[in-house]
Amino acid sequence: MLATRIRTISRRRLTAAVAGLTLAAGALAPALAAAPANAEVRAPGSFTGFAFDACTAPSQAAMDAWWVSSPFGAVGVYISGSSRACAQPNLTRSWVSTQSARGWRLLPIHVGMQAPCYGGNKQKMSSNPATARTQGVLAADESVAAAGSLGIGKKNVLTLDIEWYPVSNATCNVAVIEFVNGWSARIAQRGYRSGLYSSASAAITTMNTLRNASVSGYHYPDVLWYGWYNRKANLKAEPYLDDRYWADGSRIHQYVGNDLSRYNGVTINIDRNVMDIGAGSTTTKPKAQCGTASVSKYRYIRRNQRRPDLVPEAKCLLKQRGYYKGSTSGSKFGAKAQRAVNRYRAARGWSQTGTVSRKVWVSLLSGATAPVLKRGSTGKPVYKLQRSLTAALNRSVPRNGLFDATTERAVRDYRKKVRLPAWRTAEPRLWAALQAGRR
Repeated sequence: MLATRIRTISRRRLTAAVAGLTLAAGALAPALAAAPANAEVRAPGSFTGFAFDACTAPSQAAMDAWWVSSPFGAVGVYISGSSRACAQPNLTRSWVSTQSARGWRLLPIHVGMQAPCYGGNKQKMSSNPATARTQGVLAADESVAAAGSLGIGKKNVLTLDIEWYPVSNATCNVAVIEFVNGWSARIAQRGYRSGLYSSASAAITTMNTLRNASVSGYHYPDVLWYGWYNRKANLKAEPYLDDRYWADGSRIHQYVGNDLSRYNGVTINIDRNVMDIGAGSTTTKPKAQCGTASVSKYRYIRRNQRRPDLVPEAKCLLKQRGYYKGSTSGSKFGAKAQRAVNRYRAARGWSQTGTVSRKVWVSLLSGATAPVLKRGSTGKPVYKLQRSLTAALNRSVPRNGLFDATTERAVRDYRKKVRLPAWRTAEPRLWAALQAGRR
């Protein structure tokens, strides 16, 4: 999907670059856990974060390398259409389920007939509005069939790709309008949600014009994905799309195109996107976090010391990890708690001082699992990351359960501090450093 620059750059010319991606030795270390079976396919579900799309669905090795190292949480894949410029040897039902199990969200794309006045060599729709609408219905049927064969179920978004065309050509523009109308109506009828990709100055502008004209009875797409290569990773689209339309969970912005990007030793030619779909990625209320959501500074706890602000939290964390039994209330760090922390220290080969140092805090707060987290991740694992980083960096990282820009900065600062690769993600190596108490 090349949007505005489709007039001068063809996807076919990118095939060699995509096929020639390089996988550096050791790129996937540390190894990812085996993918669970029957993972829910989120295409894309509710998500606010970054996405990439490539002409060919990358290999599993490439996807795994990028999962731990890249900022992207979603991937656009061309699942159907007569105008797909690249072969899809990797795109199978198994590939889809494996990416979903890893945590990837998918953006399924149909690229078939283009506007009658489209300047490229792709197949073109009829200039007759009624025929164009019928062709849009058939395109939707093709996309739904492809989605079903790949295990992408109903209620997910299927996106129609309409490349740049001159909207000033009224006959051509009406044909596109009716094609999209047929597409969106049929997609909804088949139980999916419809998306439309186009250059911001082409079909996106047309949708905006229809909404401004209050055209009723039209089957508008649920999601607009607009190509505007302004290199700004935001969801602003004016003057092409008014801020009041397709806002609050209905936009994807392709802000960079044809970008040869390298992460974890793997190079792929991609388009970069930022997205906010569905309910988006939002903060969540802390649950079973031992009161750590309100702690902004973790101080040393010595034997028999009274610290009402930290002792209950320390006891609770030790109890969660199976090292402490009994009540977690009380402000004194007495003999029972000291024995518990010594058992925790001994299990890690640390001196048994009976105290909770900052190293112990960092390790305790991080938990025992190592999920890959990045921009847009939410929930309990993010809380654990944020509270552990608060202790490790000795500064308050908001504990809100949302991996946002602030959390990403903290991750990058911590990775630099402990000499990990300069990625934006929390992945097994970062978790290992936290669980080892490194700070």
